Amino acid sequence: MYRLLNNIQGYVQNGYAGNHLMAETDTDVATGGLGLAIGGAIVQFNKVAVCPQLVTMVPCPKGSVTARVPVYSKLGVSNVETANAGAEAAANQEVITTAPVDIEVQRNHIDVLISDLAAHGNNDALMVNAGQAIGNAVALEFDAQCLTGRVDEFATTVGANTTGMSMNKLFTAIAKLEENSAPRPYACVLHPLNMWGDFGLTGELNSFAGGTGEVAVNETGGALAGGSTVGSALASVGFVSNLGGVNMYTSPSTSIADGAGTSQGGVFAKTAIACAYIDFGGGNFVQLETQRDADLASTELVANGYFAFGETVDLHGVTLLNETV
Repeated sequence: MYRLLNNIQGYVQNGYAGNHLMAETDTDVATGGLGLAIGGAIVQFNKVAVCPQLVTMVPCPKGSVTARVPVYSKLGVSNVETANAGAEAAANQEVITTAPVDIEVQRNHIDVLISDLAAHGNNDALMVNAGQAIGNAVALEFDAQCLTGRVDEFATTVGANTTGMSMNKLFTAIAKLEENSAPRPYACVLHPLNMWGDFGLTGELNSFAGGTGEVAVNETGGALAGGSTVGSALASVGFVSNLGGVNMYTSPSTSIADGAGTSQGGVFAKTAIACAYIDFGGGNFVQLETQRDADLASTELVANGYFAFGETVDLHGVTLLNETV
């Protein structure tokens, strides 16, 4: 009788196996696999995403899905009064105003279904690869929302759809930002085809205005040629992280405006664009969860990124127009 009761109790606690404990792969393996997937997703997001470090990141306060970014009125020379000794009068009091920009966070998500057969039959780190794929997708979406709809819509534009990227365009954009008192540091995000190739900055390595594609029409014609330090780095390493005091980045998420292949990258200060997000801890706004689909013999990975963008100071950004094809 006692043995029967023990078996019944074991069945209730441990399922069909009774007192003979079975390996619970849906708990231990899934938990470990989820950890690997999360690690892979975070690493890949940080590796691929360009824009999080280039904009003003504002977490939503507890109990709200909206972040408010105050934009202060600009004071200049006209607001400063000068008076001679003994002729001082009551100074005019200037009023500093703020224009709040409210950004409501949106859910950006992707679901990935991994079958048991795929997980068992894969000889490599399937969960890590799955996490990397998810992180890559969310990173591209983050950059796409920032670059398409924000960076490509600044009121100030430099360049044309008939020329590729050049140092002249970069310095003209810097001049516009300085003219509008945009605070440094500045960042430049370009389509990869405007960093390398016939329509890219690499065309500036040529010491003459000749060759194919954009090399023939670069507006400064060989600005990085002649053994310059920056030109040597670009030629040997294939990339430069800073040009003219501007941090350089590339992203395939850069907007392509029309069928003619006009890319719309930009040069901007952090104050030009703000991103509202829900902070899950440590500034992390990407949440990865798993759920079991027993009827499909599969595990579902769900990634949620809670963020949205808003323009704060339009004059602190410049849209760069470049040819890509």
